[in-house]
Amino acid sequence: MAVRIIIDLDVTNPEEVIKAHKGQMMGLLSDVMLSKNSRKKKVNLEVAKEIVAALEKDLPIEMQKEMVAAFVRYEIIEDIEMDNSQEASE
Repeated sequence: MAVRIIIDLDVTNPEEVIKAHKGQMMGLLSDVMLSKNSRKKKVNLEVAKEIVAALEKDLPIEMQKEMVAAFVRYEIIEDIEMDNSQEASE
């Protein structure tokens, strides 16, 4: 029996992320003319990709340190509804 860990991500400051990462997040600045919702969607996706990339790199190393052998699958699902009543982690 497997277990699933779900992390919902909703970036609350996409404009600041775009400003802070000029040139680092592929294509973000080329889409400056997109609507606010489109920019937010793109920032959410890029941040999610970065999180998955970090997990793909670091999680196997940490699992090996703990002598854990496991299959791990990463998946990004876009356009989900999220209850934002909880405050964002800082």
